[in-house]
Amino acid sequence: MRSLFSRMDLPLRTKAQSWALAALLATAVTPAAFGQTTTSPIAPLDLERLRFQPAATDSMFVDTGRVLPEGGYRLLLMVNYERGILLLQGSDGLERSILHYRTAGWLAGAWSPVDRLEFSAKLPVIIAQGGHGAEQLVGVSEPDSFGLGTPELGVRYELLRREEGAPVFLGLGLDIGLPGGTADAFGRQAGWAGFQIAPRVSVSRELGPVVLGANAGVRIRSREVEPGRDVGTELEQGVVVATRGKGLRGEVALQAAESLVESDLALELLGGVRLPVGAGFEAFALAGHGFTDIPGTPSFRLGAGIAYANEPAPVDRCRTGRSHTPEQCPNEDDDGDSVANKDDRCPLEAGSVENNGCPDKDSDGDGVVDREDQCPSQAGTARDHGCPAPDEDKDGVRDDEDACPREAGPASERGCPVKDTDKDTDKDGVPDKDDACPNEAGPASERGCPVKDTDKDGVPDKDDACPNEAGPASERGCPAKEQKPPEEPKPQPPPEETTSPLEHIVQFPVNQSEFQENEQRQLDSIAAYLKAHPELSIRIEGHTDNSGPEEANRTLSQQRANRVREYLIQKGIAGARLEAKGFGPDRPRVSNETPEGRSANRRVEFVPVTGR
Repeated sequence: MRSLFSRMDLPLRTKAQSWALAALLATAVTPAAFGQTTTSPIAPLDLERLRFQPAATDSMFVDTGRVLPEGGYRLLLMVNYERGILLLQGSDGLERSILHYRTAGWLAGAWSPVDRLEFSAKLPVIIAQGGHGAEQLVGVSEPDSFGLGTPELGVRYELLRREEGAPVFLGLGLDIGLPGGTADAFGRQAGWAGFQIAPRVSVSRELGPVVLGANAGVRIRSREVEPGRDVGTELEQGVVVATRGKGLRGEVALQAAESLVESDLALELLGGVRLPVGAGFEAFALAGHGFTDIPGTPSFRLGAGIAYANEPAPVDRCRTGRSHTPEQCPNEDDDGDSVANKDDRCPLEAGSVENNGCPDKDSDGDGVVDREDQCPSQAGTARDHGCPAPDEDKDGVRDDEDACPREAGPASERGCPVKDTDKDTDKDGVPDKDDACPNEAGPASERGCPVKDTDKDGVPDKDDACPNEAGPASERGCPAKEQKPPEEPKPQPPPEETTSPLEHIVQFPVNQSEFQENEQRQLDSIAAYLKAHPELSIRIEGHTDNSGPEEANRTLSQQRANRVREYLIQKGIAGARLEAKGFGPDRPRVSNETPEGRSANRRVEFVPVTGR
């Protein structure tokens, strides 16, 4: 491992120098003239490298992406002792342990005011520290034995959760170091007023009785030019294996910091144990070993402390409508098909009770679902269990209603051929036995005889006031009298455009899946329309505005669509004709930038799927 500061050779003495001259110089020159020098002045810098998590949800050392539950908080008081913190090499090639030991205390805490979000704070105090050799180096002062370290504020946000079906916990974190440290005690950076910024991303997953976690980020701070090396921005990583449970817990972590201004790496192995002692209190201890002599990396450290945690009762996700998986809420009906999640084979897709909550299929499109269709690949009738109606003579009359099932005949004759007594010689639709003119075609109203029109004006003689004079029907068959030119017709207003009730949009209040009473009248109209058009199937599409978490909006949009579907089913519409689908905020009708726009986007629309 490379030393912190470069070596410098002592000035050479000429061999001709006499012992007398040496003695004279030794007495004449002040002792300071023999002090060893460094390659450059020493600037204050923050030497603290211990990174710990006040919330300690899974680990005391590594952020795993999981935050405290909503309303929960944790406070801790810790004391840490470490050795071998800062080595400095003079021009004589010898190393001085400028900071040989340090005892520091921490007061820290974390709090989650809302779901998924957590804030934290750390206040380090340098209780005592010291070393040796500073007085032997020119321009180097012995560090203060007492002072403050860099105070730190932090925020964490939980992006993904295992209990919501995600494969891992995933979170983002940001720590900000404030300019409150004591520079002469190596408790803060000299530049940028002492500010530091440390963003990171973290991930974890449970594996049986343990949790595996890791984080990666960057600590952005001022660049300080130190003798032989520079100190500044670093990449920070950490990995941890920690046990789970409520009793005694242990963990092992590895923390690394790679400098972006020098080619060096700070590496420390940490271990810790935690033990609940009752009434919300927990005692903990830690130990660590550094593998490099980078400034701030101790050869070893020991620490202990006590923490108090308040964990509120878990939020009932099922009753509050928060995002959840069907497994988390087995007694709920997430897809609104009247089948509880625990009994639903398709818990996120609306189906029928008879099909265990899964949608019914109708492969041949005959209106009979496959599970009830005895001929699922042949269109048939519900009366025949989905099979084609039996019709041996192909006359369009069912065999069980056909009096002559092996002879084709009209339905008017119950499927039997027309008998000779029903012969219709003139093919006018009036049987000869009832036709007064069997050889002349005529309407049934004239008993099969042709309509007489002596003057051939298109008005039958029986309705013609002038049967021997041709005239229009408007004059009852008489010649038209001289008439005034017809007046120009007045322009008629365009017919009112009739709209389908399916064009209605059901509006919803904020964060609710229940529609208002005035929407029921429109839904009743839609139900009546669907009853009048049994060939029509529709898709009920639920939408939300962009307020709130996207996943919660998707769940809310599905609940809105399911609620409308349930209402139409209650009004007598078959569930197989209704499909409910939630799109969350993905399809706004108008911009979400205004309250009116967001209100218009909280809606349910109806889209025809089959029929007209």
